[in-house]
Amino acid sequence: MADKLQNFFHKPVVFHTVFPLLLALAAAFVGWFQLELSDSVPAAYLAAQWPVFAPLNALTALCLTLLLYALTGRWSRATGLSGAVLTVLALVNYYTRDLHGSAVMPEDILNLSTAAEVMGSYTLQITGRVVCIVLLYLPVLLAAWLQARLCADLPKHAAPKARAARYAGCAAGIFAVLYAGYFAPFAPLPRSDAGWTWQTAYYRHGFLASSVEAFRLLGDPVIQPAGYDEAALPGIAALADDRPAAETDDRPDIVLILNESLYDFSLVTDPQTDADLLPVINALPNAVRGHTVSANVGGGTNVTEYEMLTSNSPMLAPTVTPFNGLDLSGANSVVGYLKSLGYTTMAAHPYTASNYRRDAAWQQLGFDETHFMQDFPTQETYGSRPYQTDSATYRDWQALYEAMPASQPRFCFLVTIQTHGDYTMNDASQNLVHAATDYGAFDHSMDEYLSCVQLSDAAFGELCAYFSEQYARTGRKVIVAMAGDHAPSFVTHVSDPALGAGSELALLQRCTPFVIWANYPLPNADAAQNPADPLNRMDMVMLTPTLLEQAGLPLSGYYRYLLALKDAAPVVTGGEDYTLPDGTAARFGADPARDALVRGYFAWEYNNIGTRADRIQTFFEP
Repeated sequence: MADKLQNFFHKPVVFHTVFPLLLALAAAFVGWFQLELSDSVPAAYLAAQWPVFAPLNALTALCLTLLLYALTGRWSRATGLSGAVLTVLALVNYYTRDLHGSAVMPEDILNLSTAAEVMGSYTLQITGRVVCIVLLYLPVLLAAWLQARLCADLPKHAAPKARAARYAGCAAGIFAVLYAGYFAPFAPLPRSDAGWTWQTAYYRHGFLASSVEAFRLLGDPVIQPAGYDEAALPGIAALADDRPAAETDDRPDIVLILNESLYDFSLVTDPQTDADLLPVINALPNAVRGHTVSANVGGGTNVTEYEMLTSNSPMLAPTVTPFNGLDLSGANSVVGYLKSLGYTTMAAHPYTASNYRRDAAWQQLGFDETHFMQDFPTQETYGSRPYQTDSATYRDWQALYEAMPASQPRFCFLVTIQTHGDYTMNDASQNLVHAATDYGAFDHSMDEYLSCVQLSDAAFGELCAYFSEQYARTGRKVIVAMAGDHAPSFVTHVSDPALGAGSELALLQRCTPFVIWANYPLPNADAAQNPADPLNRMDMVMLTPTLLEQAGLPLSGYYRYLLALKDAAPVVTGGEDYTLPDGTAARFGADPARDALVRGYFAWEYNNIGTRADRIQTFFEP
């Protein structure tokens, strides 16, 4: 018996194929773990990937090794190269997630220029997780070395029949994994549904498996909600019919500002600063204050911008950067809505036009005029930071605003840039605000960031003073809404777990401050407050209809529906839960009536942007 086993294990097919294949599979499992580590997958989710998705991800990684083996004819080269590719991918994903707020996705290839601009301004921190990802490449190299020893006696050039067998075997293996894992009727990876969020999907199914699904969605990135039925939409709309409207014929100018990285760190830590945080915004009279919930942490400005302008959530198109991946020609947005009410419209950003393809996307949305860096001549910066200050931005923007036709009400959209990361560009002596709390490696980042926020807060006060003076002089009414697009990237490193556990803390990290202020008395400010939640939280998609309601403008069915949704579920956090008015989380299934309202929003959103939807346009018009 022993002789038979020895003969079996020394057979060429076992020695040169089976053993190297098993070593390649072991290395593939290491690659799976590196990628999950780069996504900071919690232990509970990591354990839940077994027994199905962890092997599926490892086998998907093995497909790369098989491809390289087919091309090179050397197991050691294939395993070493595929391991190197997965290690680099894990590192790129780690920093993308840390700085941008979401995983690397296939669509990101379309956004490389913006990524290069953003990454060029950051100092990458070498953390323990980064070191661990790199060190995990060592067992892969060990596997490659063992493969080389096992196959040392093979000829350098295989015979034609051997090459054909290698090609066929590798192709069969790749096909078997992809078909059985992803495309067969019995494939374990479920098809995406409304509420498919990158983090939930990537945590549950693994990085590579979710990336395959993201590739599949590139052809049609807008997900159709399960059970979508256009015939049922009028009944869904009726859920918001009793929403009262307070309209006026007096149309104020409307200014909507997306403030780069504006965040209140007191939500997740006690920085013990030597100056008040956001003193101007928090003390403004005649104002509505609260927090909008961003889709991402640390990045994703364009996603927030898309939400603000269209009131569509990213949950139906989670794998694309909206301005890059969606055709916005003819899309319903606040731009077209206000133009139908007689407004003239303008969008502006004191940075490059190519960033997120804003030049093309803003034209698709229908802005009458757009302005970029060349139209902001002051170019005042804070210390060594390369971004124009908010104060200079507002001063330059005022000239653009005053040049708009005075005979029409004006709608202006402005994206600031001052507080963009990185936050280690200035010398410490230039910091205006200092935190007494010890944040270790992030001490300087916190001080520089808070100094930027202080400048931004003061600049907004200057803008409000400008509009107040204008009202006193001309009587021209202006209502302004400003919100942060996302928290800075280091928020996850300095948050105090004692202030919230798990999803609760994650939600606080996504809450950015907003303020609605007018240079004339707001008659209906109470309608925008939620007394049950001291933070007055709402999804970013709800800010614009809230602003329009405060302005006394007629509201479309879509906007009325969103305001009704805000009253019932102000934050739709993901596909499995949403937040109640008192700030607590609720699971689908607990309240069928509320569930119907939430799912109805997804249905109407799909009717608006879905490629296979027959849009009911009247629902989106005044």
